[in-house]
Amino acid sequence: MKALTAGLAAALAFAASPAFAILQIGGDVSGVSFFCADNTVCDLNPTIGILQIADGSLNGVEVNGSIQAAGFRSLNTSSLSVINTGILSKTVTVAVSDTDFIGGTGHVSWSGSGVWQGPIGSTATLKWFDDPTNTQGASTGTDTPGSLLDSFTHTSTLNPDAFSTNGSAVFGNAGPFSLTEQASFTLKGGSELVSRGQAIEAVPELSTWAMLGVGFGLMGLVGGKRARSRLHVA
Repeated sequence: MKALTAGLAAALAFAASPAFAILQIGGDVSGVSFFCADNTVCDLNPTIGILQIADGSLNGVEVNGSIQAAGFRSLNTSSLSVINTGILSKTVTVAVSDTDFIGGTGHVSWSGSGVWQGPIGSTATLKWFDDPTNTQGASTGTDTPGSLLDSFTHTSTLNPDAFSTNGSAVFGNAGPFSLTEQASFTLKGGSELVSRGQAIEAVPELSTWAMLGVGFGLMGLVGGKRARSRLHVA
């Protein structure tokens, strides 16, 4: 476990914030910071747009199955378990962000969920951010550029205790934009947060899809005319 912990800490501390737009995660575990960017040494998945971090422990908090993913208009972050292996409470703050999401959207939807196990009183706060200036976030756990779309807080009162939330809003980013998700956890000693998930997706306006459809249709029409012309000449 010591070797695993040291390896995880070294990988997460591999680099300062990159000087280019990329899927990345940054955070803090009770005063110990970490950072990882897509396709750097700390990323186990070579696919661009998927950021997978090795299982391990940092400052007494064990994280397993941590995966982040970004699509054309979506950003997701999840972990199988976040476990406080000590007896004292630990605070974890993490942000995940990417830029250059495609504009022309009509509305944005978000969701988050998880299950607390162990001593009651642990708290989770989830937040979602949109930035039409396309600023990169998540260089740290508190680096959340743009406007707050929603915030959700849950404190466990049962063992186990599940929570979930979702919402949506009108969305009008015309050009490229960035999305950032933030999660803050206060884990009681011996508590676990399992099946944690957080997602956000921007959905295009119907007119945007219609314009794309017309564009593809015109491309097909032009291509068909060119093909018929070549046949006629032949």
